[in-house]
Amino acid sequence: MIGRVPILGVAVIMSATAALAQEREWSWGVSETEAYLVFGVPESEDVGISFWCTQGTGEVRVFVADANVNLAADLDTSIELSAGGKTFTVKARTMANELDATTSAEGAIPAGDPVFPALQETDRFVVSVAGESQTFPSAGEDFANLTEACGKP
Repeated sequence: MIGRVPILGVAVIMSATAALAQEREWSWGVSETEAYLVFGVPESEDVGISFWCTQGTGEVRVFVADANVNLAADLDTSIELSAGGKTFTVKARTMANELDATTSAEGAIPAGDPVFPALQETDRFVVSVAGESQTFPSAGEDFANLTEACGKP
């Protein structure tokens, strides 16, 4: 029995390491009422950025999980999305991110906004919130289907 404990311990460490090593990827999905495009680790709470909506509202919400560690919650701010040499500004509101002790930001964009074709046509884009920037891959992700699902019928 004593020999089994170290083996079980190694197995637990190896499986935990494998889970930590899983990379973020884009996930597209729809439910009866919502549509979403999320860049994160599947089936986890590790999200970098997400775009989502209640279908047919004409509005897409953008959520930046780790927007800026220096911002307080419940502040008006903006999210800047830079793609293809263009920068788009989205009015946003901050909120506490209790998962990793930082601040998140969320704003809304009209589904027909020119930011979405710009994101579709580039291989990466930069998101900035109050001077804190992150780069995300785009590679033609499914922004067209997202905006179609979110657009007004």
